[in-house]
Amino acid sequence: MATKWENRAVGYDDLAGAIKKYSAKELKAQVDLFLKQYKVVAEAEEKLAPALVKARGNGVEGASLADFRKDKEFNDAYKGLDHAVDALWKEQVKCRNMGNEARQTINDLKTLLEHITGDLASHEKELEASRDALKKDQAKAKAGKATLTPSIIKEADTLEREFKKNAPELEKLKKEIAADTKDLTEAAGTYKREVDQKMDNYTAKFEKTVAKTLDLAPKAGADQAGLPTALQERVLAVAAKKAVAAAKDIEKFCKYALEKADKDKALAAPDLKAARLGLDTLKKVLTAQRAIRKKYAMQIKKAKNSKDLYKQFKDMDEAFAGAEKTLVATMKQIAGKA
Repeated sequence: MATKWENRAVGYDDLAGAIKKYSAKELKAQVDLFLKQYKVVAEAEEKLAPALVKARGNGVEGASLADFRKDKEFNDAYKGLDHAVDALWKEQVKCRNMGNEARQTINDLKTLLEHITGDLASHEKELEASRDALKKDQAKAKAGKATLTPSIIKEADTLEREFKKNAPELEKLKKEIAADTKDLTEAAGTYKREVDQKMDNYTAKFEKTVAKTLDLAPKAGADQAGLPTALQERVLAVAAKKAVAAAKDIEKFCKYALEKADKDKALAAPDLKAARLGLDTLKKVLTAQRAIRKKYAMQIKKAKNSKDLYKQFKDMDEAFAGAEKTLVATMKQIAGKA
């Protein structure tokens, strides 16, 4: 038992470095670096479309990336985005490696915990057997059939002392392993939540992002100069259509919820949940876009197609307001049902 305990303690000490290096605190620090670079990429991407528009105004006549890269300002914007995406990829790889190492350390801790649990069970079984043997030996001695066997007494005493000494330490180690496993699980979850889901392999989309910008650039070049990709008219038109469609889906779920609530209020829960999730998603999209609107308010006002832009903004705002009003009214109606 003593030797096994020493081996388990050494096994835990061997993992101490990984436990600290890939903890939730350390991984969060790395994820923060990733998110910081993610913002840099977003800012670099916003500069690409305006630079392309200016390049068109500077006399670029072609439509390919090579054509536009002949313009210094566009080429600088392109290289800036290229370098930013490359840096983002490197931060993502660091996060991914740390997340993988955290999961591997969890597996190592689970294996160690299984061994410790097995050690305790094995020793308890061995101790119980020695106690039974001692009781039988004592019974024979008491009946005058034999004398006490020194080896049985010694074995029972040794096992008893080892168990009292080592079992509490093993139980303490089990608690430490549980706490470490919880922390490392949080670390791995942080990576998946903040990096995998957010990034969706952005670097693989880099060329598509550039191609999309090239496709959206107006030939005249002046109408939307200075506006980021998110506020280019064709992009905004698509966003507005999606917002209106999302609002209609929310209203549809509200309608379903009311119909089901007539039979049983509990039946309406799934549709209400879907409506709330839809509204939350739409709100996040609009919040982000409104921040861009505010940032580029002057450019929007000066744009030749400003009326069209304001119309798209209005359509999106009204879609959200209508969906929100419908959901609130639906929830009140269902709450008032018997």
